[in-house]
Parts: sequence; structure tokens; C-alpha cells
Amino acid sequence: MNIFDQDEWDRDFPPIRHDIVAVRNLAVTALAGKDVWGRSKSQPAFVSVWLFLSNQFASAAAGDVLDESTVHYGNLSKNIMEEVARHRNQNEWKTTSQLADLILDAAMRTDDRRNIIDSGKVQISYPKASMLGDGVEYCVSSALKAGAAAPRLYLKNLRVPAVIGVNSHERNLRQVVVANIWIEGVHREASDSYSLLERVVTTTLEASSFETLETLAVKIAQEVIKGFIEPVSPGAKVRVRLEKPSAVPFADAPLVEICRG
Repeated sequence: MNIFDQDEWDRDFPPIRHDIVAVRNLAVTALAGKDVWGRSKSQPAFVSVWLFLSNQFASAAAGDVLDESTVHYGNLSKNIMEEVARHRNQNEWKTTSQLADLILDAAMRTDDRRNIIDSGKVQISYPKASMLGDGVEYCVSSALKAGAAAPRLYLKNLRVPAVIGVNSHERNLRQVVVANIWIEGVHREASDSYSLLERVVTTTLEASSFETLETLAVKIAQEVIKGFIEPVSPGAKVRVRLEKPSAVPFADAPLVEICRG
């Protein structure tokens, strides 16, 4: 399997070429991943699946029927829910990447051997798996016929008070910095290492005494490469987005975003 980061994937496998059938945010209980305390226990999850069709669903649209040119999203949802429940009933913990594979296989069964699906994307979100953020997402796009994949780990809206800014009042009082971190091309073995990623980012933010978001963003990228990518996911890239919600009164937030690797 050839591994891509998201920019490479969007360039080589643009989804705009395809008609898409998808289901977003199916609420499930997953026996996969690590909970916020790093334990291998059941946790709430949201599952989203996108199926990119090889051809347009022209006959289904023209006839206003669910025919062989499209995928029945009701059956797609049912297959996914049944697969997650079957795995949970077996009481065998899986990594998040393994669960994503099971879900993609279940989604492909909706094709019913018609070979109308060109590629797929699975996203698994754990809303309770981050101590200081809005959750964790693992997403993998798979071009089945080409044998290519683009896995990504996402730490969402991590909020940490930090010293950051050029003004005198910013030097004397910590303000909340919102960090969004993506690991592009993350290794399968690192799909559950998000507690380590959060710890690296949080420690760097708490130690900040920088004046600019630009310097802080580069520092975080450097620490993520050293403390996460090199030990558990060599060759991956990190994308860092930082926001200061309190800095500009009439804007949601100023922000900077960088990609390093």
C-alpha cells in the first residue's frame, strides 16, 4: 500500500471527478482506540464514510430510482452499524486503524459485487478522547484499485493558556491558544498515539514565552517532529494551526497555519 499525505492525495486522486454517496457521523460505541486516560476500553465514537463512485449515477438520477448505478445509503449505514456491533460483541479490542479497515470492508459490501466504487474514505471521531480539546479524529482515504491510502490523525481544538503576544498586557497574563494539529501520512501503528501527541503540544504551549504565533507554531512543529513523528511515525508531516480568540475584539480569532516534515 502506497501512503500519501492529504495534499498529495488531493492532487493525485481528486474527489471532484466522482459522484459521492456518504453517511456522516453515525453514533456508535466502539471497542477501539484509547480513551482519554489511555485505556483500551469502549468509548463513544462517530463514524463517517464517503464512497467515491467509478461513474456518475446517471440512470438512478434520470429514473429517480435506486438502481445499479448508485449505493443505497440506508444499506450503507446498516452495514457499518452491524460491523461495529459485531466487533464489539466479540469483545476484542482493535486499534483505530484496524477498526477503520473493518468499516471500509463493511461499506464495500454495500457495492454487492457491482464494482461501482472507485475509492472510499473512513473517518472515526472520538469526542471524549482528548483531555483539553474537542476530540480526536482518525481519517483514511483509500484508492482501492490503485493500492494507495492517505491516513491522517487530527487533534481538534486543543485549548491551552499560554504567554503569547507583543503587547505588555499579553506578557503579564496567559491567554487561551487554540491549537489544531494534523499528522499527515500517520503510520497505522500510531493511530492510537494521540495522548502522546496532545502531551507534546500541551507541554510546548505551556512553556511558551514567545511574542508571535509564527514562532510558536514553528516551535510546536519542531517538538511534534522530535517527540511524536520521529519515534512513532517516521516520514509523516505535521500541520499546525494556532488561533488567539481573545486577541482581536471584532474577529473570531487571528490565526497562523504551517506544514512541516
